[in-house]
Amino acid sequence: MRRAQSSVQQTWRPMRGADVAALTHLMAAAEAVDRTDERSDEDDVAEHFLSGLIDLDADTRLVWDGEELIGYAEVFGQRQIREVHAIWLGGTVHPDHRRRGLGRQLLQWQLSRAEELHAQRHPTVPANVMCDVTQTNVGLAALARSEALEEMRFWFEMVRHLEDPDLPLPPVRAVLGLRLEAYDKRRDEEVRQAHNTAFRGHFGSTERDAEEWRAYFTGARAFRPDLSLLAVTDDQDAALAGYLLTYVYEVDVIATGRKEVYIGQLGTMPSFRGRGVGSLLLATGLADWSAAGHQDAFLGVDAANETGALGLYERAGFAVHKRSTSWGRRLPAQV
Repeated sequence: MRRAQSSVQQTWRPMRGADVAALTHLMAAAEAVDRTDERSDEDDVAEHFLSGLIDLDADTRLVWDGEELIGYAEVFGQRQIREVHAIWLGGTVHPDHRRRGLGRQLLQWQLSRAEELHAQRHPTVPANVMCDVTQTNVGLAALARSEALEEMRFWFEMVRHLEDPDLPLPPVRAVLGLRLEAYDKRRDEEVRQAHNTAFRGHFGSTERDAEEWRAYFTGARAFRPDLSLLAVTDDQDAALAGYLLTYVYEVDVIATGRKEVYIGQLGTMPSFRGRGVGSLLLATGLADWSAAGHQDAFLGVDAANETGALGLYERAGFAVHKRSTSWGRRLPAQV
């Protein structure tokens, strides 16, 4: 695809498998300036874009200035929905090529493609079209505002230092009738369905089918089953009451020089809420990770979460590390 650009050498086209190295390099150059703490190596980029869940021809664009990759954009629409179709936008422009209008052109292409995707997949419900903007990326926030996007949701990334002598780890308090087990891949489908139930009603949450679950959750290269936990009933049924899924992103460990873990998903089944299941999983996880030599635990949380998750994390010693905002617009249902 070619568009009217400021340079006759500038070329737009979809991503291809051979572009992984160039795209990884572009992301690293942008991260050095934007300081989002979102890092990717070539394996991460390949896992995300070449999973088969993104239509590269329709939903990605790379911008080349001669042989240099200077920008990219992607549009990712959720395949299954509840009441709203969530469509996420991602992309960046190389810092050396900013403030020349390319970021605006990419965003305008994304917004146009998002409308098409909504019409193709789930036109009978409204859609939220959103891009996540970290607080340090003021240029992207200004661009979003200039394209009439609005602040739709606020997010916290929180950190808990596991070696702080002035901040003891929270005590592990047993929950009557429950026990903890290591993550068991034989229960993976059960955990997927439990996650769909536990997060029903959360902003931006949707049903995860088996393919998405494997690609982005328990099949991801960063997933650590040995650091993850299940809470089950203490009887022969061993019914699932809650789960904690943990990830280690090696590119971050290399960049920071610290052994980090990331809490990706922590959920409690509705019938077990209010009994301390989440606290038990979290406290046990922190103790286990600390004993294994990990130094920091991170997680992300919706600032407006209505389940009390923010308070749970604060009581466990987590503090806000950075903030981000989902900028977007709402598309009406097509009747």
